[in-house]
Amino acid sequence: MPIPAVHGVERRIGRALFEASLGGETDSQEGLAFLDAIGVTLTLKRENALFCEGDAAHSYYKVVSGAIRGYRLLRDGRRHITDFFLDGDFIGFHTLATHAFSAEAVREATLVRYDRRRVDALVARSTHISQCLLARVCHELSQAQTRMLMLSRMTARERLAGFLARMAERKAGRDTETIALPMSRADIGDYLGLTTETVCRAFAQLKSNGVIAVPTPHEVMVLQPGKLATLAMGT
Repeated sequence: MPIPAVHGVERRIGRALFEASLGGETDSQEGLAFLDAIGVTLTLKRENALFCEGDAAHSYYKVVSGAIRGYRLLRDGRRHITDFFLDGDFIGFHTLATHAFSAEAVREATLVRYDRRRVDALVARSTHISQCLLARVCHELSQAQTRMLMLSRMTARERLAGFLARMAERKAGRDTETIALPMSRADIGDYLGLTTETVCRAFAQLKSNGVIAVPTPHEVMVLQPGKLATLAMGT
């Protein structure tokens, strides 16, 4: 698929890295404002590619609005979604020369693109930033191990509960009772390793048990946060 005049790539690493670069007393808004000063804003239409697996990684990105999905295609043509990038998430903070996955807009998205060379130069000048980056990489590995456990051991309902719990956590301080889901049920299935039909059944089970309400296909209300958290832990 042709790539727009922008290319790119991860996220939580970038948030911590640049906040740390300004010192521990600097709040996150100032940190992100500093980063945006060296970035360029761009818009990506729904279903358009940000970059493809194997493309040269010349840029880093931050999602301002909308949603981006990262994915890989298996040899048999099936799609495996590696992550969803939402408002405030960073994409592509790694040391690889090329992208390990493809990324495209779930819906129209606004992003900020940062030149990788300029960002890497900042990292090279600060031991504190390097240490922060290493800590975030370790955190990402831990999250990946947790997800592997979820996919190998948990039921469909528990997987969906874990996904919804994680989406709620990413709202960080905002009302977590209502969760926006810009992605489709098929997207969620490709992320959780489930068929679309199984995802729909899992939603129905959580709804019938009074754990959630589903006012619209792209919105979920958490009615029993404790129960959802318990299911997300596989208990």
